[in-house]
Amino acid sequence: MTPIAYTPRMKSAAEQSVLGSSAHTPYRAPASPIVEDEPLKAEPKTEPKKKNGESFEKVVRRIPTLYVITFAAIVTCCAVLIIWNTLQVNRFTLEKTKLEQDIEQAKQRIIKLKAQEMQLSAPDRIRQVAKTKFGMVESDGINEYTIPSQ
Repeated sequence: MTPIAYTPRMKSAAEQSVLGSSAHTPYRAPASPIVEDEPLKAEPKTEPKKKNGESFEKVVRRIPTLYVITFAAIVTCCAVLIIWNTLQVNRFTLEKTKLEQDIEQAKQRIIKLKAQEMQLSAPDRIRQVAKTKFGMVESDGINEYTIPSQ
């Protein structure tokens, strides 16, 4: 007795027009020629993988641990650099503010010292100090002597 092979039934043009366009039906490769000497093996039915329904553990198993560690390290480094940068900006801003205050205080001190210098170097004050402290008198031009140079 000769084994008989069965092939899947192909859809006719009339069935395709009734069911809809071929864009909605998946493409099927043409069946391979059947050799009568070889009996067909029934393919085991496999359940289609559900990507949406996969558990978190399965997804984690597929991701290499090194990639996860590298990603976590990069994120951590970026966070540390952002925090460090913010601290540096705050420190430099504080230092700038202190230096600006020092400059303002120095300018005010310079103004006070110039006013004091002008007050102390006034000609009337110098005459008064010379008369009271040193007992000097203003010359009237009569008692002037010229010392010859040697």
